[in-house]
Amino acid sequence: MEKFTLSLILFLFNISVFLFVGAVEGTSASHSQPRANKLVESQCKRTRYPKLCMTSLSNYVTPASEPQELAQAALKVSLIKAIYTKAYVNKVRKQLQQTKSKDYQAVKDCLDQISDGVFLLFKSVEELHHLNLDKEREFVWHRSNVQTWLSTVLTDAFTCMDGISGYKLGGYKVKATIKAKVLNVAQVTSNALGLFNGYAVRHRDSHYSNSGKINKP
Repeated sequence: MEKFTLSLILFLFNISVFLFVGAVEGTSASHSQPRANKLVESQCKRTRYPKLCMTSLSNYVTPASEPQELAQAALKVSLIKAIYTKAYVNKVRKQLQQTKSKDYQAVKDCLDQISDGVFLLFKSVEELHHLNLDKEREFVWHRSNVQTWLSTVLTDAFTCMDGISGYKLGGYKVKATIKAKVLNVAQVTSNALGLFNGYAVRHRDSHYSNSGKINKP
């Protein structure tokens, strides 16, 4: 866990660079590089929430971007959303901590699920870096890990929303904000999974087309 905490701190430092560079490059892509927007549009069509996909990723691609980079950006965006959501839910938990009520326990359970999602999204970002492999067994292993982890993030998000549905949580606005943030995490993660699956299929097919079959270990 200490290793994960240190890695997450380093990631947060790097993600600030990712956000800054994305904002700078994305501005150029949106106004003078229509090819970048076409890449986002074409890839986002395969997702469940295409409009959200386009708005959340358009700032992080250039005309030279590849589908793998888009999938990687989608995972990072999901992780950023999950980290922000975790911080907000934890703030609400602290506000309810003194009450020791059922509302407090519901928020705590939700926080545990979102924290698990942060951990799994972080692992997914790292795992995608290892997907560019020629050996079929290793490729399938990494692909399966990411797919399983992202599916678990989605399950955790909806479990959180179901778990808090019967509680006041300090007021309607607080409850609605938690649900909106968690739902957004679920939606961008669903899109990330769709983009990742598309990339994984193309990656595998490219090996068949280039060599006739994927090299065995």
